[in-house]
Amino acid sequence: MSTGAQRDAAELRDGVSRWVRSAGDLVPGVAAGGVAPEVMDVSHADAGMANETVLVDLGRHHSGIVLRLESLDPTFPHYDLSTQAVVQNAVAHAGVPAPSPCLYVPDPAWIGAPFLVMPRVNGFIPGGAPVFDQTITGASLDRQRLLHDGFIDALVKIHGVDWATYDLGQVLGGSSVAAALDSWDEYVAWAGEGEPLPVLLDALSWCRREWRGQDQDDVDGPLPTLLWGDPRLGNLVFDHDGAVHAVLDWDLAAIGPPEMDLGWYFGLEFMMEQLFDQRVAGFPQKAAAVERYEERSGHEVIHLDWHEVFALTRALAINDRHQRVTAKHKARLSGGGGASTSGRNRRTENPMIAILAARMQATE
Repeated sequence: MSTGAQRDAAELRDGVSRWVRSAGDLVPGVAAGGVAPEVMDVSHADAGMANETVLVDLGRHHSGIVLRLESLDPTFPHYDLSTQAVVQNAVAHAGVPAPSPCLYVPDPAWIGAPFLVMPRVNGFIPGGAPVFDQTITGASLDRQRLLHDGFIDALVKIHGVDWATYDLGQVLGGSSVAAALDSWDEYVAWAGEGEPLPVLLDALSWCRREWRGQDQDDVDGPLPTLLWGDPRLGNLVFDHDGAVHAVLDWDLAAIGPPEMDLGWYFGLEFMMEQLFDQRVAGFPQKAAAVERYEERSGHEVIHLDWHEVFALTRALAINDRHQRVTAKHKARLSGGGGASTSGRNRRTENPMIAILAARMQATE
């Protein structure tokens, strides 16, 4: 669900139609000399906060395409679609089932902004909170475990990509935890608009302090891996048999220790359990999931507790940004200008703050 304004669907349809007619065989999924695609409809996907995702129906002879473009109210100060295309095509070539080809169209003349275009992959996409997704909760315990195992195995496959072969280090930048901490310091300063949440400053200071206290011989673990960045079941497409059909959303891809991805997933799982006091019965406990990851990757997971805290810190920073964007959007719609909610409301009403504090305390 978008947190801010969205582009007009009719204008998008007009621009996408012109691009499809101009691109011809370059349209993903269109065979050379095949039936010329025609835009029948466009609609916004329900998911997606850092980007605007547009689903394009090209008629019964085509599975359709998906466009991604930066939101009108940005979540991040820099949103590089060209890098996302490079990463997505690289992992697809390496055997990860990411939608490909992924084309970067830099010319804003078509729809008012640069965009990515890729083939649409049909299948089942879990909701943001699996515990409330009836397709998951209504499935058998074996089916639930199958879906979760597929997620872990997809993560192993991503981490196994030889990112140096594809020169991904050139586009994704630094690979150390220290570099990541620096980057998120900058993000909090930008997103906070002069009024960052105090808990975020405290949490980032905690992360730096505790990270310096780790054993420096293994502080960053083994050689860095390609990170998915936003590993969640909701970023997977499953086929009818429950197998992973596609891996989506590469806008947070990075190079770093694999625990950064694991910490993100398990940190968000911890948050969901704290918020709703329930979990999917057939999903394995964290220890069993980590064991499966270690067995299939050959990597011994280290410092996972710290990475969960760092992940929850990042998640809260992004969530706070989304709250600000939502408040501004509502104010504009009501004629109140661009005023945002007060810092006090964000500090006292966001349950993620208490969850982050509890996770930090449990790690000390």
